Amino acid sequence: TPVRTPIATSFHPPCYVDWKFHRQHSSGSNLDGSNTRHKSGGLASSSGEAYFGYRGIRANPPEITKRGMARGNYAQLHRKAWLEVSDKHHRYGKNLRTYYKHWEALGHPFRMFFDWLDSKGEAMGSPLPNLPETPRPVLDSDTVLYITNPEISANYALGIVADPADGSGIIVDQNGNPINTGKEGWIFILRDHVLYGSQKVTAPNKPTAGGSNGASPAAVATGKLRQRFHHSSFFAGKAVASAGIFITNEQGRLIRLYPHSGHYRPGEAHMQRALFFFQQFGVELSTFTVDMQQIFKVSRKTAPGAASGEKVKGNKKKDKENNATTENGNHLQINGLGQQAPQNTKKSKKTDSLHLMGGLEVACLLAHKALMIKNGVFHQIQKIRRIPKESRSSVCFILSFVNN
Repeated sequence: TPVRTPIATSFHPPCYVDWKFHRQHSSGSNLDGSNTRHKSGGLASSSGEAYFGYRGIRANPPEITKRGMARGNYAQLHRKAWLEVSDKHHRYGKNLRTYYKHWEALGHPFRMFFDWLDSKGEAMGSPLPNLPETPRPVLDSDTVLYITNPEISANYALGIVADPADGSGIIVDQNGNPINTGKEGWIFILRDHVLYGSQKVTAPNKPTAGGSNGASPAAVATGKLRQRFHHSSFFAGKAVASAGIFITNEQGRLIRLYPHSGHYRPGEAHMQRALFFFQQFGVELSTFTVDMQQIFKVSRKTAPGAASGEKVKGNKKKDKENNATTENGNHLQINGLGQQAPQNTKKSKKTDSLHLMGGLEVACLLAHKALMIKNGVFHQIQKIRRIPKESRSSVCFILSFVNN
């Protein structure tokens, strides 16, 4: 019978390094929280560099997205979800962004976005904004559940059991019953060294199928099936340590881990924390696989009519460079081979573009990379790349240039 005692794995990856991102945060948030205007009209940091920010909301990012960071929860809500978390009704972010773009096109009436969206125009006798692409009833009814009661959040906590026979991880609910997520998996977050998980509800009025425990905990907790349940639901948009999707089999054994979350956009550090968390419970990391498509920058673009999973040749970096090409004022998409790519390419689902690697292999890769970042190896490589080609033949010159 599986027991809750950690076991010794056959091989431990290199020492875990809990490193933070020292580069500018991807959300563009200023560390001191001050927002100033850049001369270009966008928000600017104290250094004068422009960064992303929404006009017409009280804070960029919203203050709640920073809560928990002092305890090691470094993953903040992505900027695309800032409107959703700022909205007192927590309407679906994609729909809010449609209205926000329209508000920008109008010249930011009433200065504050939600004043224009919900109240001031109506108070002056004007109808509430109603866009044909996202009708007002759809906007108002399509909401995301945000849990603010810690007791309700605690109901989603899960347990991890390491099987002494093979070291595989068994994920159990609070009653000790193994969880069968089905092929779609459950969404999870890691916060304050506790794993929380649930089925994801992606469409209002209809919870997703799959799993052996019937309706989602979100429906049980609220008595409603109308609200979406996303990664931001567990703690109302607060910072977390990691987020993604896990898949278990009928015995509850962890078989796959996906760093997929549109709200938190997990990166290397987030995945490293998740793997270290499972290892602390004695789980043998080689017993499950991890999707590395985001970390390895695997393209999800597909040509029109292409079969699922058939990619457009090239890579994201080259696409970004080459997509700046214009001809007669018309935008051209050029693939990595220098050829004109189909203009109507679209992205396939993440689950159709999986790049799976063993959990132990991923842990070793990330730990070594973290160590190289800490020791400045990549910084030295970047310095070498800036050396003129005609000077690269001299080893002494390269070493002196790097060391200085």
